Amino acid sequence: MSMERFHNMKAVALRTGLSAHLIRVWERRYAAVTPARSGTQRRLYSEAEVERLQLLARLSQSGLAIGQIAGLATEQLRQIAEREAGPGLGERVVEELGQEVVDEAVEELVESTPGEMVEAALRAIRSYDMVGLESILDQGMITFGYAGLLEKGLVPLLHAMGSAWAAGELTAAQEHGATAALKDYLARNLRSMQLPGTAPRLLVTTPAGQLHEMGAAIVAGLARKAGWQVFYLGASLPAEEIVGAAVKNQIRAVALSIVYPGDDPELPGQLRRLRRLLPEGIPIVVGGQAAEAYGETLREIGAHLMGGLEAFPKLLLALRSGGAIPAREGSAGSA
Repeated sequence: MSMERFHNMKAVALRTGLSAHLIRVWERRYAAVTPARSGTQRRLYSEAEVERLQLLARLSQSGLAIGQIAGLATEQLRQIAEREAGPGLGERVVEELGQEVVDEAVEELVESTPGEMVEAALRAIRSYDMVGLESILDQGMITFGYAGLLEKGLVPLLHAMGSAWAAGELTAAQEHGATAALKDYLARNLRSMQLPGTAPRLLVTTPAGQLHEMGAAIVAGLARKAGWQVFYLGASLPAEEIVGAAVKNQIRAVALSIVYPGDDPELPGQLRRLRRLLPEGIPIVVGGQAAEAYGETLREIGAHLMGGLEAFPKLLLALRSGGAIPAREGSAGSA
């Protein structure tokens, strides 16, 4: 072996933000990289292969299916990544690669429906198989893309988990284990997205008394994919803490998730205090299945209620451009 430096799977996973399982899938199924092998048959990756995986990870998180880009030369990947922040990335790739190539890649990837993915994830959760759960999420990202995984996979999975727990089909231990695994998965993918320092800043949290934070974690992932630098502060922050973090970090907007409970007598006061202390130019965006329960207060303070996760990217675009916030359609967000 030459004097070139090689890296083991653990180091590559840390540098790329990809799981070892997903790297092996990309290698086996798409020949995205071809690592060397040690004397004990362990994979060894060169610096060039690490860079290639970083580019593939970045572009797949931007909404491109891995089947569209795995066969491209590294220089082509660099060129596409340089134009990533501009609009119409997917359309430009179709134009460059040819529609037939893209159609074949998409057809190959559609192997399961979101419902089947949720059912497989529930089976893994019931078996306490969190490694298997991560593999299912990785496959969902390959099939549906990052945003698709969040909207079509994780949100229905969270609802299914809640229903199963209420019906006694999931134990508290299973639900807690799955929630911890999902939060860790989202956090690792969030850290892997590289953004310029000039990206607008979004603070994401839940207000005091709101302990369910998975919806906030999903919103943080969608915002990061949309090009926002996200300050994700977890659950149950008092108004004063939210304001302090927003001012210190020059936040463009604050996003709150309100899921449970829907009858907290203290929350309206917290929301009014947040609006009173927060600088006037910083808007508040609110979603979650219990958000409408506080609708009167949210309208009083001028907060923007999401009509669902599918409306969030459009709302972020309006906030970023300084244009009018799109009218809310339907009920409050369900994440």
